[in-house]
Amino acid sequence: MSYTLVLQCGCIVYVACHPDTSVTHKRVIETRGSSCLTRSHQRGHRLWLWEMLPDPRHAAIPEFVTYETGPISAP
Repeated sequence: MSYTLVLQCGCIVYVACHPDTSVTHKRVIETRGSSCLTRSHQRGHRLWLWEMLPDPRHAAIPEFVTYETGPISAP
């Protein structure tokens, strides 16, 4: 199983997991964000797990969605 994540800096990370154990075995930068200031975020470089964790100084802004009109739509 694999998926992509968007980091807070705007970089896109490819994450691959083992299909049986769901343990990640690969975390690689696919695309560097245009406003990323982290010098080590270069295309093809591996990421440590703690580099993907959210910044504790970042205040999350909740986004509320409604399900009344079929597909999910933001108000």
